[in-house]
Amino acid sequence: MPEGSGAIRIISRKDISEAKWDSLVQKSDNSIFMSRWYLDAVMPNWKALVFNDYQACLPVFISRKYGLKYCLQPLFIRECSVLGDKSKFQDFLIKLQGETSFFSLAMDIDVNHKNIIREHAIHQVLTLNQEYESVYKMYSQNVKRSLRDFIKSKAELTDEQDSALLIKMFRDLKGKQFSHIDDDAYFRLSDLMKNAKSMNASILRGVRLNGELVAICCFIRQNGKLLYLKGIVDSRGRDIGAMQAVFDSVIKENAYSALTLDFGGSNNKGLSLFNKKFGAIDRKYLILKYNGVSWPLRSFVNGKIGLK
Repeated sequence: MPEGSGAIRIISRKDISEAKWDSLVQKSDNSIFMSRWYLDAVMPNWKALVFNDYQACLPVFISRKYGLKYCLQPLFIRECSVLGDKSKFQDFLIKLQGETSFFSLAMDIDVNHKNIIREHAIHQVLTLNQEYESVYKMYSQNVKRSLRDFIKSKAELTDEQDSALLIKMFRDLKGKQFSHIDDDAYFRLSDLMKNAKSMNASILRGVRLNGELVAICCFIRQNGKLLYLKGIVDSRGRDIGAMQAVFDSVIKENAYSALTLDFGGSNNKGLSLFNKKFGAIDRKYLILKYNGVSWPLRSFVNGKIGLK
């Protein structure tokens, strides 16, 4: 049964009307992250704030630890959206403040509230509703040179079938650097890629040199949106421009069909520079943070959600 009272309810995943949720997602600009199959993979047992009869919804993942209820942005979802009537967003936040002790949420909508700290973050997007030649003209000379190097290398672009190859290669090469990604997180990433494949929404593009995999990337395509999810390249692949070749191949296939390519990206200068060399531009989104915990745990919670 739904929790809470009033016009805004907190509804458990099992009680959510899938038909009404899907109808809202179809109209959303953030349809990939907000799709049920995506949320089910990365936020098991998620709930939703629902206004009236699905006039507006917001997925949330509420946890409990040390007697505190809290809501944190899960891995693999860069930002959430209010589905439906976005004017209810502030009411949702007030409801969430009443239900949790603290939260940190990445959102694609702004809010002005005295108790909520607003921080900006960026990712990069590339418009693809144009001919490939027009997009190629925006590539930097560095990318064009890497593509020429790739052709000379005689390496082969491949459509891989086993997403476990990506996870194994990523863990082998980057596992220590990304120590916050634990076994459970890799399990969720695996489920996500499997769900995407079952929805015929995934592109798993690899590069093989002399038959050996040197780079592999996963993209998700849905409702005119194309999202770069995760990828990895080894030193041999970097030397021949493997990642540039993968992105170029996906851009070429989806030019004039996908509206945008969402590179993901971050405030990391190296990542954003790579993305911008394809002509991608910055897009801002917000991280909203709230700490309603009193001393002596307040400073501990501030550290957990990145507040001073």
